[in-house]
Amino acid sequence: MRRFPVCACSTAHLPLAERDAIDGLIRNAPRSGGRLIVDHPLLSIEPHQYGFWIHLGLLDDWPERPDALSPEIWVLLTHARTTGANWISFDRDEPHCSRFPVFPAITEIAATQSGDLAEPVATARPVAGTTVRCASCGSADVMRDAWACWDDHTQDWVLGSVFDAAFCEACENDTTLVVEILETTEIAA
Repeated sequence: MRRFPVCACSTAHLPLAERDAIDGLIRNAPRSGGRLIVDHPLLSIEPHQYGFWIHLGLLDDWPERPDALSPEIWVLLTHARTTGANWISFDRDEPHCSRFPVFPAITEIAATQSGDLAEPVATARPVAGTTVRCASCGSADVMRDAWACWDDHTQDWVLGSVFDAAFCEACENDTTLVVEILETTEIAA
């Protein structure tokens, strides 16, 4: 019998869209010999009762982040690999870690089937402790496309959704974004 190092990580460290996408793959996964076969284009995912495992062998084939993975999950995978782990367990009951961004619920307005605005629903936003940079030049002067809805209750525009498209003011070009962990001394008080 061999022992394998494993990292445990809260699912709260994954952007909501990424969590939903993986949960959807697990929900729709076919069974083979009693085992769920999760069809992710890059990740080897093994579901468990409270979340899922991801095998870190992917990092042997992809030394840099593939476009199919968000910068947020890539930071977690690469950190787990640097600790010597072979697997990372994403568990909804695992407490979150202050070293990584947490994606708690914030207000998002959803449309009902009739097209009217419904009650706010959950979306994600990182808390302090990270920075987002241009993957090309490293500038923090970056932006993403988004849309907002007017909210009668708050009397303000409320973020509806943030899209994948990103732009760097320094490069004056479309870019991909990199999420980096700020050292404690870098976080403004």
